[in-house]
Amino acid sequence: MEDSYNLLVLKALEYFIDNPYEEVYLREFSRKLKISPNTAQRFLDLFLKQGLIKEEKKANLRYFKANLDNVVFRFIKKTYIIKKLQESGLIDHLTKNFSNVILFGSSSKGVDDRNSDIDLVCIGKGRVQGVDVFEERLDKEINVHVFSLAEWKKQKKDNRAFYQDVISDGINLIGEVPIVD
Repeated sequence: MEDSYNLLVLKALEYFIDNPYEEVYLREFSRKLKISPNTAQRFLDLFLKQGLIKEEKKANLRYFKANLDNVVFRFIKKTYIIKKLQESGLIDHLTKNFSNVILFGSSSKGVDDRNSDIDLVCIGKGRVQGVDVFEERLDKEINVHVFSLAEWKKQKKDNRAFYQDVISDGINLIGEVPIVD
């Protein structure tokens, strides 16, 4: 019983993870999740108490929205996308050809939404093939930037803003932080 309740709580939180910029009111949330309004209210109250969502009153309705200002919520979002990448098999697929793979962009910052793409930097001697299979599994576009180590070193000099973005906000999926001298 407790396990199914915990899964339901996670499913409810997943709604806000996937739709962080969308406002939803109680009955709409209940309908979208196919749960009773009472259960929906309990979940919303729990998320509010934890600071994971925000509430705004408009007319007679209470609207709820993800709290992207909450560091815990953003870390939950980051963990969620990493788990989805792992479950899809993409990380294992890339391990075969690359010494470093870094998730960067909106996903690594925890501010992505359902329509955001997945941005990856892959460093090594390999080539990326078969990404379309993973795009289907994840229902997201995947942008892969492939560099040899020499090309990555050149990025530091020639495309400093991109290099800094990957180094400062990127999440290593494979290997170490690719800081070059």
